[in-house]
Amino acid sequence: MVKTGAASNKSQGNKNEQKKLKTSDGSKRKKVVRRNSQGDKENLPECVQKTNGPKRKREPLEPTSNISDHYPKKKRAVSTKSELYSMSNRPLGYCLIVNNFNFEGTLQLRNRTGTDKDKDDLTRVFEKMAFKVEVRDDLQASDIQNVLKEFAERDHSQMDAFACCILSHGEKGSVLGIDGKPVPIRELTNLFANCHTLVNKPKLFFIQACQGNEAQQGVWMADGQENTTEERTFEEDSHTATSHSVPIEADFLIGIATVEYHKAFRHKTDGSIFIQELCNQLESGCPRKEDIHSILTKVNSIVSSKILQGHKQMPEVRYTLTKALVLPMK
Repeated sequence: MVKTGAASNKSQGNKNEQKKLKTSDGSKRKKVVRRNSQGDKENLPECVQKTNGPKRKREPLEPTSNISDHYPKKKRAVSTKSELYSMSNRPLGYCLIVNNFNFEGTLQLRNRTGTDKDKDDLTRVFEKMAFKVEVRDDLQASDIQNVLKEFAERDHSQMDAFACCILSHGEKGSVLGIDGKPVPIRELTNLFANCHTLVNKPKLFFIQACQGNEAQQGVWMADGQENTTEERTFEEDSHTATSHSVPIEADFLIGIATVEYHKAFRHKTDGSIFIQELCNQLESGCPRKEDIHSILTKVNSIVSSKILQGHKQMPEVRYTLTKALVLPMK
């Protein structure tokens, strides 16, 4: 009986202790709840304390575009090497000049007087740009194809570019041999599109030839804008138009003296207006490290501003260059 009474007393004591613990925990929780319900300001954080003053008027949100950036922006590192064609090799590349003067074997085409001035100036300028210049005079249509094929098959691995200047009569999308037969410009450029040692290197073609028989008319301009007048004698590098086109592959630039269907003009002694202005702008722009696109834009602007025998001439540049091209100049 004694043992039983002791066990019962012990169990009763455990129950009382558990009840005390529950009571103490519950009282604490009640106190915490009571304090919060009373809104004791001393125990509340500042951000939730109530104020008896007037409510602050909410101002409209400011556009994010007007908010200054407190964090300095990182400048993007520009790698000029990846954005410019390499022009470090010497010689820089071959420059082929096809100079067709003598068209006496044809019935409707005259000799191209003044073309030797273009040839001499192109030779001087491209040699100053570190090109190795080679001139071919008075080529028939088949000869033009053969000589360009010869250059396309050469090893250009130790060079950075190729240039070709063709001075002749022409028609839409083609140049003419001295036999009067057309050579599509597309066929000539395709030869170099397949040249493995010129892959990813600029291939430049400058063509002085008409692209049709139409004379380009001027348009009225606003007061204060004037055209440069040309009263000297010019001839046309023209022929009948056909349906050839001039598509090009990657890393090509083709500068043509005039847009399709129209005539290009050449002075009898001073050379063609397009080639002469091209030489002028290369000599002035290359030493200032201007890229070829900027230079040819100036050529377009100056040539198109002139009046030639009462007509206009608008050069055209087509290119698929994938980098900026800055040609060197000695």
